[in-house]
Amino acid sequence: MGLLSITSIFGSTLVTTLAIAWQDSLYTLSASQWAWLFTASSLTMALALTPSTLIALISGYFLGWAAFFYILISYPAASVIGYMVGKSLDHGKLMNTLPTNSRIHLILDELKHHQWPLVILTRISPVLPFSLMNLVLPAIGVRLHTFLIAGFMGMLPRTLFAIWAGMQTRDLISLLKSPTQGNLSVIFMVMVSILSIGGLLYLAQKASSTIMMKQAAIKEAVQE
Repeated sequence: MGLLSITSIFGSTLVTTLAIAWQDSLYTLSASQWAWLFTASSLTMALALTPSTLIALISGYFLGWAAFFYILISYPAASVIGYMVGKSLDHGKLMNTLPTNSRIHLILDELKHHQWPLVILTRISPVLPFSLMNLVLPAIGVRLHTFLIAGFMGMLPRTLFAIWAGMQTRDLISLLKSPTQGNLSVIFMVMVSILSIGGLLYLAQKASSTIMMKQAAIKEAVQE
């Protein structure tokens, strides 16, 4: 997590600096040149070099709603790469380091039965980093197709909002220094954070209740 934070800060700073320095040149790029940039962004997002929201903000500023068509390809591509990297790094280590009968291990194992809402809620949250979830979700056993489809559904609202926010300003420096400068942006971020955290707590509580019921049923069967 520390490494992801460091690389994300470094990558965000570099992209922000380059976007400001090359602002005039970016306005003149062709569709094919933007396609190459978004291809590169798939790698940087997957490898925790750039936050996905930053990419959406910048692309919304320069391309408007046309940016969404590039994101339709780059986001899933970044998710696939991130999933594969997460799988290769984990190899079951996360679950194996937790005691088999510990509460957290049992809850994580139970959450595998709620993969769709779990992935949607983690992706919709502006608090949980895209790259961190690329490591955690595959590690607890989320399937690839669920990871991709539910993940895109979860990221869609804040991605569209980030593109819209990028379109609302004509001052790139102000946008990159304060991406949540408007009241509407702040309200949106707070609302999706509450929705995500509340939903994840509900899933955790539901998983915990299911575990308790199973343990009680096993205990009762043993006694009989």
